[in-house]
Amino acid sequence: MRAALVAVAWLALAGATVTPSPGPSPNASPAAAAAPAPLATPTTLMLTPDAAPQILYVHLSSSSPHAGDTLNIVVLTSSNVASVEIRIASFSANLPKTDVGHFEGGNPVPKLPFFMSHNFTLDVIARNTAGASVDQSFPFQIR
Repeated sequence: MRAALVAVAWLALAGATVTPSPGPSPNASPAAAAAPAPLATPTTLMLTPDAAPQILYVHLSSSSPHAGDTLNIVVLTSSNVASVEIRIASFSANLPKTDVGHFEGGNPVPKLPFFMSHNFTLDVIARNTAGASVDQSFPFQIR
């Protein structure tokens, strides 16, 4: 009992939240208690500078954002990628490099006229220092 009180006091000092666990419930199902595991993102692939660049993972905060929303993009690449460019229609921008093989940025979504198409293709282009590139395309719709 004393060890349990010391553990609770130590956790409280460390800033953790401690809640007592209730006894087992007769009608609780094990499936309802299990939470889905988050998807793992790939780690950076270490390659030599002259190897072909690779795009390992692309995450968009939304594939159909509304006008005025901020669209955030995260791209994970091989270690030899020097720059990542995104293109939507005639718009092009470079994503800032935040770490080796990690690029991310965000931009506000513009309001488009009703007569203009709202379906686009988002192109993600990764380049190494030698100029070799690889690209991936994603469907994109502005609502």
